[in-house]
Amino acid sequence: MAFNSASQRETQIGKPSSYPSENTSRSYLGKSMQIKGKISSDELLTIDGKVIGNIQLTKTLTIGKNGFVEGDITAESVRLEGELEGVINASNKLELSSQGKFSGTVKSEKLVIEEGAMFKGKINIDD
Repeated sequence: MAFNSASQRETQIGKPSSYPSENTSRSYLGKSMQIKGKISSDELLTIDGKVIGNIQLTKTLTIGKNGFVEGDITAESVRLEGELEGVINASNKLELSSQGKFSGTVKSEKLVIEEGAMFKGKINIDD
C-alpha cells in the first residue's frame, strides 16, 4: 500500500480545481489606502481600502470587508465582502457575501448571493 505525502493529498482532494496555485501573483490594497484612477493587472487583487475608478483584471478581484469601490469592474471573478457601486462584468462569477453591499449592474455567467447581502440593481446572466 502506498501513501501520498500531505502536500500530494492536499493537491488531490483538499483544494478545488479553481483554487489559485501558490505561484499566482497577488496584490493587496490595505484598509488605510485610497486610490483614485484606473487599476489594471494580471494578478489576483484584494482591496480592503478605497478605490474610486475602474478596475480591469484577468484574474479574481476580492473586495474585503473594509473595502469600498466606486467604478466599473472587469474581472474573471469578483468576491464582494465590502461595498461596491458600479458595473461588474465578471466572465466567470460574482460572489456577494453576507456582509457585502452592491449597487449597480452585474453581467456574469454565475451569481452567488449569500443570505444577508444587500443587492440593488440589475442582473444580466450569460447563457
